[in-house]
Amino acid sequence: MIKRITLITASIALGCVATIGPVLTSLYVAHRDVERRDRVELHDLAEKATIRAEMVAYQVLAALADLNREPGMPCSPENLEQTARVIYNYRFVQDAGAYANGYYLCSPLLTGAEQGELGLPPPDYRGTDGYLLWFQRQSPLSDARKDILIGHDGHYVSIDPASFVDLIDPARRPIAVIHIPSGTLLAVSTGTDPDEMLRVWKNGDNAQSANWNYAVTRSPTQPLAVVVKSPRSSAAGDWPKLLAGWLTIGVAAGGVLGWLAYRRVSRQLSFVARLEWAIARRRIEVVYQPIMRLADGQCVGVEALVRWTQNGRVISPEVFVRVAEQNRLIEPLTDLVLEQTLAQLGPLLRANPSFYVSINVSCDDLGSRRFLDRLTASLAGTGIAPAQLRVEATERSFLNADTTRDVIAAFRAAGHPVYIDDFGTGYSSLSYLQSFRVDVLKIDKSFVDTIVQDAASSVVAPHIIAMAHELGVELVAEGVESAAQAAWLRDRGVQYAQGWYYAKAMSAAELTNWLASHRRACELDSAPVA
Repeated sequence: MIKRITLITASIALGCVATIGPVLTSLYVAHRDVERRDRVELHDLAEKATIRAEMVAYQVLAALADLNREPGMPCSPENLEQTARVIYNYRFVQDAGAYANGYYLCSPLLTGAEQGELGLPPPDYRGTDGYLLWFQRQSPLSDARKDILIGHDGHYVSIDPASFVDLIDPARRPIAVIHIPSGTLLAVSTGTDPDEMLRVWKNGDNAQSANWNYAVTRSPTQPLAVVVKSPRSSAAGDWPKLLAGWLTIGVAAGGVLGWLAYRRVSRQLSFVARLEWAIARRRIEVVYQPIMRLADGQCVGVEALVRWTQNGRVISPEVFVRVAEQNRLIEPLTDLVLEQTLAQLGPLLRANPSFYVSINVSCDDLGSRRFLDRLTASLAGTGIAPAQLRVEATERSFLNADTTRDVIAAFRAAGHPVYIDDFGTGYSSLSYLQSFRVDVLKIDKSFVDTIVQDAASSVVAPHIIAMAHELGVELVAEGVESAAQAAWLRDRGVQYAQGWYYAKAMSAAELTNWLASHRRACELDSAPVA
């Protein structure tokens, strides 16, 4: 009897453990997942805040450069008119003018009585490059606000500190921007403890709190650091209700979810099988979109793109390429693109040594030297130079930094230029551009679409262009659809472009005819008038 009771008790205990154990395990895993997601989301916010701070800094530098180039004597009517135009052109600039010997000399916004009579104390920071900074300068135009004043060569620009932290964030998480050389807090969002944010910046990755998550980033191009924080989340704070919910709906939900999962997996496996069949039987088509040199309108190369038509229906590359990545089919797909590209464009590449084709590679292709070895073997004896075969990688390919860095270096050492495709779309860390040596950045179409519009995202393309010029890499603008976009990009030093304004992606035969027609058109345009 005692043995039977013991056995029943053990069975009940085992049943309880079997029931409650997975629930508690799930709660623990959910809690850790929430923490991970919080950190990723907070890091993304820090990157966005860093980009915003860089944009403000670039506008300040550009405004001062314009002021230093203005004609006429300081404070002359012509000079003040040009200064007013600078204030209007740069939306982060609140005021601008001239100063000397501890006084404001003039500004389009100051009255005649104030000009030359308002004192200006010594700067709070003197840079080695001649820039002067006043961090908390009472604005002569307002009794309530203190601005940041930046001076150079007798000209000054005034900005509202809130410009640095004015981000759209529904969660209203605290943000701080710090001037690194002086260790001075430039700006904090409303309700933020400045001393805490400074302390977090000084401690860096060692900053910890039981109630808060922190993220600290540093601009790769400006002496600015950003600190953001958000409250720690917890999935287990209401665990009794969660436990009751699991016990009540576990069986029903498990049955429903199991059936849905079965249906989804069945469809996915069916799609994967069809994709594998299409790759094995060379039913994936490769098309080519011209890449144009903006300076003279010449076609210098093409990008190889994949197309798949099944039963008369076009399957989006965004769909089947992602499925290929998730099901170990991306390497044979990339090999197929290389094989067809060399077979179809080989004569064109050999006849035009300066012409090139770029091929998109995946994270897997950058995780080892496999594709590089395949590429090297495929080019052997063809008469095609390595520089005529270029590789394009997306930003997420750089997540495994150590391995990717070595493979990219190997591609470049073998003579294959490396491009970063869709640059800027993921708000990933810009600092990798200093540790990865690449040749070209491709500006994503979403940013090109806004360059001639008055849209919030229209400031991103100029930021990318300025960064590329500073880092010494070339640029290709994707998705150019109008002459106005092409002219805007050319005027700002973008070297190359591709898009429907020039030509859609086409087959190899269509490309050959298009190139011939394009050359004849260029020859006619450049022919002298009789």
